[in-house]
Amino acid sequence: MIALRQLETLDEFRECVSLQKTTWGDAFADVVPGSLLQVIRKTGGLVGGAFDDDRMIGFVLSLLGTYEATTMHWSHMLAVSPDHRGQGLGRRLKLFQRDELLESGIDTVFWTFDPMVAANAHLNLNRLGASVVRYVPNMYGADTGSPLHAGGDTDRLIVRWDLNSQRASWAIEGAQTRPPSRRLDDSGVVTRASATDEDDLPGGDEVLIEVPTDLTKPTVSASELVAWRRTVRDAFMTYLRRGYAVQSLHRATNADRAYYFLRRV
Repeated sequence: MIALRQLETLDEFRECVSLQKTTWGDAFADVVPGSLLQVIRKTGGLVGGAFDDDRMIGFVLSLLGTYEATTMHWSHMLAVSPDHRGQGLGRRLKLFQRDELLESGIDTVFWTFDPMVAANAHLNLNRLGASVVRYVPNMYGADTGSPLHAGGDTDRLIVRWDLNSQRASWAIEGAQTRPPSRRLDDSGVVTRASATDEDDLPGGDEVLIEVPTDLTKPTVSASELVAWRRTVRDAFMTYLRRGYAVQSLHRATNADRAYYFLRRV
């Protein structure tokens, strides 16, 4: 039986540090030490863990603060041990975070994720109902020491999760996201081979930006992936500046392709 609770003991904070290293690698430069985890917990932050008996198999970490003139939590880390991934535990940790924060009077959460990771986009946008507010190039720098970042730029989407919003409620209840009217195989899709010149990007009320379905699959070379990330960066920054809003993440029917659906608002 997996139990979710906030961390309290020194041993639990140390176990959280160990799980960070398991997730991001021993050389990861931005590990949050146990002493700081304790401070975060004591000053209104949340350090929640998932436990299988006495073993920590996942955690979520968020800090209390103010962003965009809103008292909120910034969700800095979420991790699940390798042997428990693919079982919905990440979503359970986020819903635990939601329940704990609402009880404490906080109803807004911000965090970041890599726009090239389709699984994270699906969780954040489709399953939790968060909204994209900004695209930040190389937010954490290119040399974090983590093999997950592979020495490349750490571009991030910043999302806002309004815990009591209708969008969040619908996503949590499992309502299906509205699909785009444009098909993935239409010429208007921004793909890895698309031109990055702003004037050459497709227009219209709806646009699609393709991303890899799974970065762990060796479907493209490292150099191709760098070029693809640059295309995704240019497309997002252009469309967000033009007033488009990210609606959801979709996978093409009968095709190993994933794409963001944006609509002009």
